[in-house]
Amino acid sequence: MSANVDSELIGLFGRWTFATAQVKRLEELKVDPDVVNAAAREVIALRDDPERQRALVNALDENTAVALCLWLRDPANASGLLEQARGKRRKGG
Repeated sequence: MSANVDSELIGLFGRWTFATAQVKRLEELKVDPDVVNAAAREVIALRDDPERQRALVNALDENTAVALCLWLRDPANASGLLEQARGKRRKGG
């Protein structure tokens, strides 16, 4: 991952959330995949408005913010894991 992307994510999420995203796996987090997906779309749509992006991230609970950070850092991998979580949620509950 590029240092520039990491720097932007630290600016958006803060060091604590970014560091947590470095050590957590998405499947460890109890999150609603649809909420993470919606937040990712909104953050991307707000790419020209960093203040609104930060406000959106700050309004998320910690696990969802970490999951979003993971998704933005590696969208291909994270979207697959979110799909798996969505499938498990339908089967199990």
